[in-house]
Amino acid sequence: MPLPALIERTIAALLGSLGRTDPSVRRAVFERVRVGTGDIPKTLASMVEKIADHPWSVTDADFTHLAEAGYSEDQIYELVLAAAAGAGVRRFEAGMRAMEGAR
Repeated sequence: MPLPALIERTIAALLGSLGRTDPSVRRAVFERVRVGTGDIPKTLASMVEKIADHPWSVTDADFTHLAEAGYSEDQIYELVLAAAAGAGVRRFEAGMRAMEGAR
């Protein structure tokens, strides 16, 4: 089942050309969380995995690590949003599959 149009437009804007991070990196982060694919920089792996599987475990140290790796606050914000959106879409799609299976 395709995503609702509003969600599609939101994801397109989030992963589009505007921003401080390369759109291909944002897309890779999104896809890594959404479907488990996407080649992301090693410096992002820990934060992305936490957001994907247990976002409550993200700490200030995770943000500090990214800042020390050279990411600006704007870049970190965009990358966290891409990961969170990927997680949200993954859960939405899983819910839709579950509802289809229940019919």
